[in-house]
Amino acid sequence: MKQLFKYYDTDTDGHLTRTEASALYREMGYIGSDHWAQKRIPMEDFLLKCGAEKKNMMEAAGDEMEYRAVHAFRIIDNPRTGTINQHKLSKYLKEIDVEIADATIERIAELISSSDEAEFTEEDLFEYIRANLKMGHSMANSLADENESLGSA
Repeated sequence: MKQLFKYYDTDTDGHLTRTEASALYREMGYIGSDHWAQKRIPMEDFLLKCGAEKKNMMEAAGDEMEYRAVHAFRIIDNPRTGTINQHKLSKYLKEIDVEIADATIERIAELISSSDEAEFTEEDLFEYIRANLKMGHSMANSLADENESLGSA
């Protein structure tokens, strides 16, 4: 996190402007208040605010798996639209060097989505995790089950 702070600290004075701090805060997936009282935010204050936001996200999520999912969702959902579609998911996975076929990404979005569209909300993601992943049923198993049923049809 300190490296990101230094990257956004364009004048290298150890402080971020309100604009820089808000941009970095959102880039990190935090959606709590990004209002900054000071005009120049020192690294320590920025890190404290991020720590508090992480704690709030952990409490809201209930456990580590949900926290990680929400945090990833918020990073991918940029600009903040409230949904992730196949294109955003694919772009994010490529950015972190995860190679998955487009058809698989489309199916993942369909599995998680609560609508007819191949896009999903943060709540859809929570519901999918609670219903499937925490019960020992992974997304990979869902895809395998579907492929098996398609093969026998």
